[in-house]
Amino acid sequence: MTAAIAPTEEQRRREVCALVRDRADALDRGETDVRADIAALGERGLFRLGLDGTSLDRMVAVIEDVAAESLAAGFSVWAHRVTLECVNRAPEPVRAAFRPALENGTEVGVTAMAAGLKHAAGLGETPLIATEVADGLEVSGPIRWASNVFRSALVVLPTRTEDGRTFVALVRTDDPGVTVHPAPQLLALGATASTSLTLERVHVPAAQVVSTDLVGFVARLRPTFLLLQTAFCSGVTGAALAESEPLLTKLGKLLEAEHRQVAAEHASVRERLYRWAAQTTPDGPPPMTGRELVQLRLDAAGAAVTATRLESTLRGGAGYATGSATNRRFREAAFLPIQSPSEGQLRWELAQSD
Repeated sequence: MTAAIAPTEEQRRREVCALVRDRADALDRGETDVRADIAALGERGLFRLGLDGTSLDRMVAVIEDVAAESLAAGFSVWAHRVTLECVNRAPEPVRAAFRPALENGTEVGVTAMAAGLKHAAGLGETPLIATEVADGLEVSGPIRWASNVFRSALVVLPTRTEDGRTFVALVRTDDPGVTVHPAPQLLALGATASTSLTLERVHVPAAQVVSTDLVGFVARLRPTFLLLQTAFCSGVTGAALAESEPLLTKLGKLLEAEHRQVAAEHASVRERLYRWAAQTTPDGPPPMTGRELVQLRLDAAGAAVTATRLESTLRGGAGYATGSATNRRFREAAFLPIQSPSEGQLRWELAQSD
């Protein structure tokens, strides 16, 4: 009897991409949500890529591939993977309690760290206020935006005490005191369960405290956070460029120069992304400066917006139909300039480094 041969990593990536491709239209129509996509990656062991001392480039490739099929799915996969990244950087008891289910995709992760990144950048303190109690923290305040906010999902969040001590902590969306507000109607991202939450004296046991140093934690997390964001920007850019290239005929030939320019920008983004991701590990120093990282993330989002607009222009009336993949990519990419860190925050950070 011949033993079964386990599929290679590349085969597992292709399987996931096929599943995401088949579900992309239903996701866009709101007929399903991203939990099945997250579960599919977990079942195939893809979320563990880039953990345990290995470099980040393989996880970048997964998110880029997924986002090429559906940016909504790629975005939610990013949010889940960053939650796992935060847990993996926590003390061992926290890792042991929460990493397996996140890694397997049987539990959904919510990244609510936007206020933490702003806090660390000097753009205002996190609005979540913690009070220390005998066995942990009580946390109150708003989370103004988070994604993957499904029932019982695990949320990683930043918080601070009134006297300035800071923490990164875990709660669940159905913990007592957590209010999940009705999700707004979103352009192309409704399947991501993105909404706001309010916490009112939510108990956080000491065993759910990830870090007692928010600024230091964000500094270590930020390269992975932004490189994986760049991956989903790159994925949708590549898809838009590939779909628009055959349209550069007849009247479309007038846009060949613009297509070449965006393709060159995309190639530059991918070269930097994969070069730096191949050198990025959980414990190693970042291979790029903070300014270089911010510029990469800004360039990636800009290329995605330009590429999807160009595809829509070349496709013409057929791309205006809401059921077309061209239209979906155009709507999905419209989110990228406001995705935290927003274009405004990234430009502000670049200005500070001049």
